[in-house]
Amino acid sequence: MNSKRSCFALVLSMRLKSVLGVALALAIGSLPMIAGGGVDNPSTEELKALCEKAKSAYVFISGGSGVLIRSDGLMLTNSHVIERNRHFDVRTGAGKHHKANVLGHDPFGDLALLKLELKEGEQVPCLELGDSEALRVGDATLAVGNPFAVGFVDQAPTFTLGIVSGLRQLQGQYTECIVTDAEINPGNSGGPLINMAGQVVGINGQISTRWGLRSNTGLGFAISARQIALWLPKLIDGKGGTVMHGFLAGVEFENSENSIFEIPKVKEVRPGTPSAQAGLAAGDLIVGLDGMPVINMVRMASVLGIYPADFDVTLDVRRGEQQLPLKVRLISNRRTRIGFRVGRPAAGDQELKVSEVVPDSPAAKAGIKPGDVLLEFQGLKLDQRPDIQFRALAAILRRGALVYETVQVKVRRKNDAGEATELELKIEITESPDAKPDEPKPIYDSEREPPPADDQQSE
Repeated sequence: MNSKRSCFALVLSMRLKSVLGVALALAIGSLPMIAGGGVDNPSTEELKALCEKAKSAYVFISGGSGVLIRSDGLMLTNSHVIERNRHFDVRTGAGKHHKANVLGHDPFGDLALLKLELKEGEQVPCLELGDSEALRVGDATLAVGNPFAVGFVDQAPTFTLGIVSGLRQLQGQYTECIVTDAEINPGNSGGPLINMAGQVVGINGQISTRWGLRSNTGLGFAISARQIALWLPKLIDGKGGTVMHGFLAGVEFENSENSIFEIPKVKEVRPGTPSAQAGLAAGDLIVGLDGMPVINMVRMASVLGIYPADFDVTLDVRRGEQQLPLKVRLISNRRTRIGFRVGRPAAGDQELKVSEVVPDSPAAKAGIKPGDVLLEFQGLKLDQRPDIQFRALAAILRRGALVYETVQVKVRRKNDAGEATELELKIEITESPDAKPDEPKPIYDSEREPPPADDQQSE
């Protein structure tokens, strides 16, 4: 058998297995229903109708999947599906071809919004965005996609049935995401996770894998509809570019061996930052965020991860016996210069020295001087091979630091009498005309890169 026939036979075999899987799923007589879904114990015929409805709103795009969420052609997919492209030829599950253009995308959170080019007055089938906050563990879900490209055989997406296995999970760059055991595999990326009312409650994007195998092991992760709803206005106005995540600027938290498992406690707040303007102060305990409880630092990071920049959130703060709601503006990550350079060590040198300090820079204002011997940088001791540490530190300095970040440096300096003293200096990074948006790290694409170490892959 030649290679082309072998490939076709493999795809056909996989397609038959998928069809059999759907048939078995549809044979299930009753399923748990999500709160407010509107359908109790869906029958086989109701499930078939649901698949047909979802099929018409499905979109094949760039080897992945997408879903139409508005009749005027608004379409969601994953950022890792579109990569750097901004214009696409797509085909809907109803068999119609369209051109689609990117309105905005979030490479860190892995969301992208596109719009189909439609004729005046033309409308397309769509699925409405549902309420992921109404989901409960055990609720039935349906994942729509094009796993392993088997949908190209008969030009139709596939459907896998499962339940919600977990909610509000933190998986790499996916925060507050939905976990489902509906089978999701490469090609499902960007496709919808829908409830039994036919609403999009999530966008499928990652799977849990083992031993480098690019196939589902029983856990799939979807970006929640709640997060999508928060981002839609920003993505619609994104002008085809990157939309940034928001972060809590100018706040340093207590850092101890167990602090990651404890309620976040504010150690210091930088004056002039949005956090300081909101009234946040040292000693405050953050126990909630926009009505969601915060039990530890991991939980707070997870909740913050769903918000775009320039968004106001309400922190529930415990201050002594008081419980205070403080409204804080989240800002985008921007990087600017730290303001000093490190000299390349000569052969035999065992020290890294400051070679230049930029006048009026944050480093100059902190007291860094040429000739200072660098002992520590952000808590990392610089006592290993100087040639290797020089390259790493030089790269960090070229990239710069985040606005409102505090960079801690320990140096050794000789005074006029030749006596060496050690100084711990804090470089406070401030707003600067040179500040540029921090380039977010994109979601891993398992089609094109080696597998990550943490066994989390985009599917």
